[in-house]
Amino acid sequence: MKSHLTPLLLAGAMTALLSMADRAAAWPMWDSFKTANIDKNFRVIDYSDKRSITTSEGQSYAMFFALVADDRETFAKLLEWTEKNLSKGDITKNLPSWLWGKTGNGWGIIDTNNATDSDLWIAYDLLEAARLWNEPAYEEKARAMMEGLKRDVRDIPNLGKVLLPGGSGFDHPTHVTLNPSYYPVFILRRLALVDPYWKEVAEGTIRALVRTAPAGFSPDWAKIDKGGKLIAPEGEDYTLGSYNAIRVYLWAAMTDPADPSYGVLMKHFDPMRKLTEEMNMPPEKVEILTGKANRPGNAGFGACLLEMLGDSKTAALMRTVIQAEPIIGENYYRNVLMLYGAGFDQGLFRFDRDGRLVVSREAVNAKPLPAPEKKAPLPSAEKDAADAEAAAETEAPADKAEKPAPKTEAKADVKPEAKAESKAEAKPEVKPEAKAEVKTEAAPAPEKADAKAQGETSPAPATETPASGAEEGARK
Repeated sequence: MKSHLTPLLLAGAMTALLSMADRAAAWPMWDSFKTANIDKNFRVIDYSDKRSITTSEGQSYAMFFALVADDRETFAKLLEWTEKNLSKGDITKNLPSWLWGKTGNGWGIIDTNNATDSDLWIAYDLLEAARLWNEPAYEEKARAMMEGLKRDVRDIPNLGKVLLPGGSGFDHPTHVTLNPSYYPVFILRRLALVDPYWKEVAEGTIRALVRTAPAGFSPDWAKIDKGGKLIAPEGEDYTLGSYNAIRVYLWAAMTDPADPSYGVLMKHFDPMRKLTEEMNMPPEKVEILTGKANRPGNAGFGACLLEMLGDSKTAALMRTVIQAEPIIGENYYRNVLMLYGAGFDQGLFRFDRDGRLVVSREAVNAKPLPAPEKKAPLPSAEKDAADAEAAAETEAPADKAEKPAPKTEAKADVKPEAKAESKAEAKPEVKPEAKAEVKTEAAPAPEKADAKAQGETSPAPATETPASGAEEGARK
């Protein structure tokens, strides 16, 4: 039977197939993630939880990866599922609920509270999709989300404007509760191009990142009093940096060196770089005031520190660990950290001075190296913060970003991965929201719902508050 395709059509089809192959070859990890964690409805699933949960975080991250991969169809369908199931059909009016999954005998929203890090990422994804793909409708949605997010911003004396982690449960009479890992400065820079309001939020955010990490180790959670001072850390949520905080270093290192916050953050978080080199892998948990660590984290943790380590032997070892790590459904959080860290390290994308996304295999021409070794600590952590804040708000040229050479000595072999902690995905001190929501999607077939990653603990019971960012039930 003869083909009805002309040679021209055949050539065009072949070109399209080759283009698709190029994208796959450029980022096979994304294709693996789609197979492992995205179902036919374009729902990103964390199979480590027996409820086969989907978070707004997962949807937002996958939208970003689709944007980098020029995967327009997947991007559109991820947005469609998110809007339909998490935003009551209209993301311009309703910020996404953060948690969806199996509820009793049905499927639907488990917690209606929003998670502002996910909201930031989705707004960013839409802005950049509108710019890169010439889709004005995406920008309209992004602008509406940005307006909605303003309700979750608080102006704290002596600190500035900061974004709360969610719409309810984080603003208290005496203090606010913050999650430092929710603050990629480059996203706030991009939003500020559209609305100058977000420039002030970026300035307050940089202060918050420094102030909540007095010894250079970021906590999972922090309390700031209404006078702008850090409340002395007490309790595991505030004294440890772990599954949430690991993203702080990832976002900071992805910031363009031309951004005045880059040198400040790299210098301030240099203790984490040093500790990582001593252990040959970032710690799973670190005490934020003493730097005492428990044991090496997993490959996702390693991906978060790659850019801070430059071309050291420790970084080379981490790349080997990451390359050997399989992408499986039960490791959702580890998977996304590896896509971010390894994708950036491979030069598939970067962010410019104003936060715009630059997509290219050679996007990172010169990897920013970590800041020089810190001098003897000043007597007051607040003075350290004040100095860093002043520097962050001074417009500095890119060639003045601090880039010291990393260490090159490799340490002992990395220990086997620690089991994920069997704690619920709860944010501290947040009152539960009502769960009752109309179910908008037929129950999927969770054939992998009860599967567990080898050597990892069972998922924790349901919780009621948005905790974007932990793996396999380990989030707080």
